This record gives sequence, C-alpha cells and structure tokens, in this order.
Amino acid sequence: MEFSKDNVLLNVNVKDKIELFQYIAQYAREKSIIENELDLVKAFLEREAEVSTGLQDSFAIPHAKSDVIKVPTVVFLKLSNPIDWETFDEKPVSNVFALLVPSKYEGTLHLQMISRIATALLEEDFVNAVKNASDSDALNTQITKTMKGEH
Repeated sequence: MEFSKDNVLLNVNVKDKIELFQYIAQYAREKSIIENELDLVKAFLEREAEVSTGLQDSFAIPHAKSDVIKVPTVVFLKLSNPIDWETFDEKPVSNVFALLVPSKYEGTLHLQMISRIATALLEEDFVNAVKNASDSDALNTQITKTMKGEH
C-alpha cells in the first residue's frame, strides 16, 4: 500500500463529519479515485452508522468500502478546527485517516490498512509526531513508514 504526499491535506476547514466526508469525496473525485462524490459520502455514512470510527486523542479513522472506489487510498487530514465525533475519550477530532477501499479488497487490504494505522495510533511517538507535525513532508514520512509496516 503506497502512501502519497498528495494525500496529506492540512488546515482543512469543515464544521462536521458530513462536511468532512464531502470534502474527502470532492478530493477523491479530483484525483480520479472515484467518479461520484455522493456515493462515497453515502459509503462513509453507512459505515459510521454501524459504529463510530472516532478513536481518542483527537484521531478518527473513517473508512468507506465501495465498488465506486477505483484505487485503495489513505488520505490524512489535519483539521484547522476540531469537530464533534463520537470518540472513546469524548473529545473532538482534528486528525483524520480516511480509508477508501474498493469492495474487492474488503477483507484483505482493508483490514491490513486499518490494522497498521490502529497499531501506530497505540504508539505514543507516532501519535505525537502526527499531532505536532505541521508540514506535509514530515507527515508523509511518518505515514508512509506506517503503511509499509515499518514502525
């Protein structure tokens, strides 16, 4: 699973989850990862309705699995203002790893992607590096290592 520096989006200004999902969908369409923004937003919302993807310490990992997604993609977004999200620590979210997974990878690559990010988020060094990084190069380095399984 390759991670691209293009997929580090900083200072994202959204007011809630729906606006965030719309922002990700617009980005994904511009990058030709999807064609229909509404389908991707719907996939995020359906997954979120099952159980919240909010974690703790300002992080969330929303994910969408759908036939409309052409390429498995991880997008990292650092929000300019935290947004409400159902999290373990009941605090808002400002660091988001969005996973976009074509349906055919649902049981394999999808689980590997979530596992690598979730495991990294248990490591204090990774959490602090991501929370404190303010440039895309530093974030790209951290996230690329994680997606390759190099903690």
